[in-house]
Amino acid sequence: MMKLNVALALVLALGSVTGAAQARGGDHDHHRNDARAVCRDCGKVTAVRSARQNGQANALGVVGGGAVGGLLGNQVGRGSGRTVATVAGAIGGAYAGKKIQERANARTVWTVDVQYDNGQRRSFRFNNQPGMQRGDRVRNAGNSIRRS
Repeated sequence: MMKLNVALALVLALGSVTGAAQARGGDHDHHRNDARAVCRDCGKVTAVRSARQNGQANALGVVGGGAVGGLLGNQVGRGSGRTVATVAGAIGGAYAGKKIQERANARTVWTVDVQYDNGQRRSFRFNNQPGMQRGDRVRNAGNSIRRS
C-alpha cells in the first residue's frame, strides 16, 4: 500500500510540474503574440516590383532635335514646299529630341508593397534596389521602411 501511495504522489507531482511548465510556455507565447499585436508599424512585404521610368527632358533635347529636324526638312522640296518641310522637320525633330532625352535619362524605380499586422496596406517607392523580397518582415522608418 505504501508503494502505491508513493507512486500516486509521484504521478501527481509530475503532472503538476508538467502543467506548470506548459502554463509558463503558454504565457510566453501569449506575450510574444501581444508584442506583435502592439507593433502598429510592423508588417510583411507582399510584393516587390521594378519599372523603368522615363527621365526628364530639358530644352537641350527639344532645341537640338528641332534644329536637326529643321536642317533635314530643309533638304526636301523647293519653294514653299521646302518651307513646309523645314517647319515639319523642326517640329518632328523637337518631339524626337524630347523623347530621346527622356529615354536617355530613364531610371529603374522599385515599389515595395507592405501589409501591416493590423491589416492596412501601403506601398513604398525606392530609387535604388531596396534589398527586400516577398515575405520579409519590415517596420516603418520615417517615410520609408526597413527590415525588422
